[in-house]
Amino acid sequence: MDSTKISRLELIRLRGRKKLVSHGVEILTSKKDALLIEFRHMMMDLHDIRERLEANMTEAARALVMARAQEPDHFLATQAIASQRKVSFNIVMKKVWGVRSPRIDFPDARRDPFGRGSAPGYRSMAVDGAAENFETALNTLASAGVAEFRLLEMGGAIQRTTRRINALNMRLLPRIARDMEKISSRLEEMERDDRFRLKRFKNLREKEK
Repeated sequence: MDSTKISRLELIRLRGRKKLVSHGVEILTSKKDALLIEFRHMMMDLHDIRERLEANMTEAARALVMARAQEPDHFLATQAIASQRKVSFNIVMKKVWGVRSPRIDFPDARRDPFGRGSAPGYRSMAVDGAAENFETALNTLASAGVAEFRLLEMGGAIQRTTRRINALNMRLLPRIARDMEKISSRLEEMERDDRFRLKRFKNLREKEK
């Protein structure tokens, strides 16, 4: 800091800046606390979704084993090809506390027996049962994907907020405090010099009288 900034006006400005930065730290800390609460809720939701997905996949795998026991593999492959389709969905991004939070419009992947590319009577009920189980798992998988994305975005926001808080607390505020201390010390020194010069001037005046 050069000598041109050693002034009471600069000291007042730094005090105001310190107050502003401290207020910013309080706001960011509140934001971080809110994000952490939301993060914990998201983790619990994702845990539940993953458990449901695991249960869906286990049931689907069991249903596939039953279907393979009743139908030859080439027939199942033919049915799989016949039932292929494109699944379209919309994703809308919103921001909550500055964090991207997607909302997905995913259509129900489950179909009735007539919607799988061949006549229901042409295949056994076990095949339809396996297909329905995998379609249910697909719905859960879509929910898991959205939940994981939200969790990653929230975790990144918490990290960014933490870095900002640390930068303010560990870099900016200490630098402002050092500058204020330097100015205060220099102003006190200047006041002592002024008092000394004034006292010396008074002594000289008294001697002249």
